[in-house]
Amino acid sequence: MKKQYLLIILFLCFYKNYGQEPIQEAYVSKTYVNVDEEWTELNFASMVDVSSNRQGQLKIANAEFLTELSGGKAKMLDKSAYVTAVLDSQILTKTKTEKNGLLNLTYEGKLVFKTFEGSYTPAVKVTFVVNQADVIGLKIHNNENNKDYALDLTVKD
Repeated sequence: MKKQYLLIILFLCFYKNYGQEPIQEAYVSKTYVNVDEEWTELNFASMVDVSSNRQGQLKIANAEFLTELSGGKAKMLDKSAYVTAVLDSQILTKTKTEKNGLLNLTYEGKLVFKTFEGSYTPAVKVTFVVNQADVIGLKIHNNENNKDYALDLTVKD
């Protein structure tokens, strides 16, 4: 009888952990914006923090970057509660493996900016660039202002 209870407990533990991927903490080492078919490097006064995983979960924290990403429509306040945006309602639309072994996972969804004026939720397309288990880059396309951003990520230890 004890073996049956142990088996049930092990099954429940396995069931709870199966399919959940941990969130990876990283910071942006380089940021590029594509305007008129030309890539330009952007620099920000403070570090852009990114929490993500391969299942499409994404949270970006930096008021200056998020204001730029929204095209000025989301008024983010530095050093306040309004410095994050979260990818919501994401759907995996494309998976591609590059020749160098990198995996590109493209999700479409809404990027939710919570601002002191309310919220701003543009439709976006986000491509996660994955090397083995680490998300090492992001490509973000904001459908409303038609700009593309590329972010090189460095995983926090």
